[in-house]
Amino acid sequence: MARPRPQKKAGQLLQLAQRSRQYVKQASWTKLALLAVTIPVLIVAVLFVFLFTGVMLGAYGPLPDAEELANIENADASSIYAADGPLLGKYFQINRVSVPAEAISPYVTEALVATEDARFFEHQGIDARALVRVAIRTVLMGDRSGGGGSTISQQLAKQLYPRQRYDRLGVLKMKLREMVIASRLEGVYTKPELLNLYLNTVPFGENAYGIEVAAGRFFAKPAAKLNLQESAVLIGLLKANTTYSPRSHPDKSTGRRNVVLFLMAKNGSITETVADSVAQLPLVLNYRRDNDRVGSAAHFRQRLRGDVQRALADIPHPDGRPYDIDRDGLRIYTTIDSRLQQLAEEAVREQLPRIQQSLAVDWKSSKEAPWNEAFWGVLKRSAHYRSLGAQGLDSEAILDELRKPRPMTIYDWRTGGPVDTLMRPLDSLRHYFTLMNAGLLATEPATGTVRAWVGGVDYRYVQYDHVSSRRQVGSTIKPVVYATAIQSGVLPCEYTAAAQVTYTDYDDYRPGNPGSKYEGAYSMRGGLSKSVNTVAVNLAVRGGLPTLAEKINSMGVEQPVQPVPSIALGTVEANLVEMNTIYSAFANQGRRPTGIHYLTRIEDASGKVLVQFEPPTATRQVLDEQTAKIATYLLAGVVNGGTGARLRSTYGIRGALAGKTGTTQDQSDGWFLGFTPKLVVGTWVGAEYPAVHFRTLSRGSATATALPIWGTFMKKVQRTKGLEAYQGGSFLALDEMTLALLDCPDYLDELPVYANTDEFAPDRAITARLRQFDREQIVDMVQDKRRRSNESARDYADRIARELEKEDHRQERRQERKESWVKRLFGKRE
Repeated sequence: MARPRPQKKAGQLLQLAQRSRQYVKQASWTKLALLAVTIPVLIVAVLFVFLFTGVMLGAYGPLPDAEELANIENADASSIYAADGPLLGKYFQINRVSVPAEAISPYVTEALVATEDARFFEHQGIDARALVRVAIRTVLMGDRSGGGGSTISQQLAKQLYPRQRYDRLGVLKMKLREMVIASRLEGVYTKPELLNLYLNTVPFGENAYGIEVAAGRFFAKPAAKLNLQESAVLIGLLKANTTYSPRSHPDKSTGRRNVVLFLMAKNGSITETVADSVAQLPLVLNYRRDNDRVGSAAHFRQRLRGDVQRALADIPHPDGRPYDIDRDGLRIYTTIDSRLQQLAEEAVREQLPRIQQSLAVDWKSSKEAPWNEAFWGVLKRSAHYRSLGAQGLDSEAILDELRKPRPMTIYDWRTGGPVDTLMRPLDSLRHYFTLMNAGLLATEPATGTVRAWVGGVDYRYVQYDHVSSRRQVGSTIKPVVYATAIQSGVLPCEYTAAAQVTYTDYDDYRPGNPGSKYEGAYSMRGGLSKSVNTVAVNLAVRGGLPTLAEKINSMGVEQPVQPVPSIALGTVEANLVEMNTIYSAFANQGRRPTGIHYLTRIEDASGKVLVQFEPPTATRQVLDEQTAKIATYLLAGVVNGGTGARLRSTYGIRGALAGKTGTTQDQSDGWFLGFTPKLVVGTWVGAEYPAVHFRTLSRGSATATALPIWGTFMKKVQRTKGLEAYQGGSFLALDEMTLALLDCPDYLDELPVYANTDEFAPDRAITARLRQFDREQIVDMVQDKRRRSNESARDYADRIARELEKEDHRQERRQERKESWVKRLFGKRE
């Protein structure tokens, strides 16, 4: 069949055009007007029916039914709270915290309605007047200042069921779908409920979802306490989160705030006078960003996450699924004191820059630092290096790639925060490899309750938790050495020579003292306060190394300790949790807590308690009370005149105080463990890898690293009002007999002949005589027979022993006389 020729087709079109013109000329104007209206309306109607049918059939996305809408659950962040109330941080995928309507300021809802949907209470999800306005003013006249036609219900539908992309008529399809969902929402929820759901759902920028998170982000307060101008600022953000951000664009935010205020006045929510007055106020923010890597106690919160997940493992959600810590809006309560936590973080931030600078100065004159070999080993194990290797690059090509500068954000130890810079990846890896870090743990001695936990510097860049990391503990283990020796029978005033000794039974182990000082002899107080290595090893061997190893484990170190002489100098590896437990035994009269405690309860989003953790009351006796009190006395000597004396002289810390420094080999680790009657605080300073260490003892000893952080923290604690629960107190007093046993010089130029030690301490014979009696008998006798001013320790002990023996003999004679009279009067009895 032949196709029509092009000339014929063009002719037909021309004829049609001529007929149309003729019809227009002949038709009346009313008929033409009717056609002009009817044809577009029919086209729009057909298009609407077609699209609406597609919406209802789910062609543009599934439509939720009433049951689904009634059970809408936003993914809510779980919140972690300090013992004194403040929010420490959150766990989330979407940073949202839903709150009830009564927990939202009325200004917020009034501003929302006035700005986004003035006739919200008059329509059922679709505002016909607004749609007509949009059609005439925005579409036909091109004036976009009149705003959109979406109601609050439609905007909520858009948030709950996000739009999909389509090639043609996509916006119109989605608008129709949102209208249907909005209408269904209006049938399920009341108007106040819709407002509450909306305010808990919408984003306010910077990954802050819901009014509660936005109020905390920009004004550091809950939504219930937002004032008029703050509410206007936040509602103004809904038009364009980035454009009107009060942090990034304060001028635009202020202008948008004023628009909201005048719309509220127009809507009758406030008067024009109030709007004018508030519009004159400056924009004032109290910005506080929080997320899973920013906020207080970030390292602690990551440890806590695992504990919460384990605690909820056997508790199902009401819908049968497991609880999701990132979505279910849990409320997690801890023992952390937010004030102590803040002071601890401040102490670390204030001291670490100085310590980092000291490391740089220490190696400034050296051609090459000793850790270069270790650095290359770490580099080759890094994820970046391995990923490049997986792409087929050889070592040289990888290094070439790592030497190419690129923009990056790194942690700057000088400012204690992030900095944008241009840096080679190789230099970035070296930067973190040599970065000095710190850990601080504050606990209560009787229960192990955690009050402050600082795992390191900025968690965004260094996730390794230095409270939990295990390192050699140095001289902080020496108090256990001395306590073990005391319990084995060594007297506090038995002098030990500082001379260097070779221990042939232990592979010729030969410990040394810093500065090669081996002169004189030390009492226990002197040896511990000056941290003399040779004295500590001597006491460890005399007290029994197997006994010492067992004692270290029983007091808190979890990994098995080998009975070798070097453990007396801290070759034992432990973390701050274990070391705080050990020092708790000294502070708590020989009883150590069974572990640390930091999680008190977990609630669901409605406040129902899911798990309750009672404060621990059980303790374990690891030292007899008298030994613990003597050890505390010795440790007090460390801060009153030994290696910890700067706590008094430099930091001005008052009251009862005891503690011990610890520096490991090559100054790789600095420790300070100390306690007051109310708190046990441990600090550690070092790099992530022990290969990075100080060159000199003067800059790298614990006295110069860990002690200043400890001192800064405790100084702040003592001078901060409201922390009386952690201030003051006193250690249990020693009785006069024990004080007599401790009354001897710390140091003698030479070791005295043992036969002539009477003026320093009782001899073993007197001690053995005293041990025949109960402690209560000795205490009663000491209270009755006070020490004379001119009486030596030995003479006083001998007198107490004689008085006790006399009393014992008198009791024996009384018993003999009693038995004699019974025999005389009543004869021999069975």
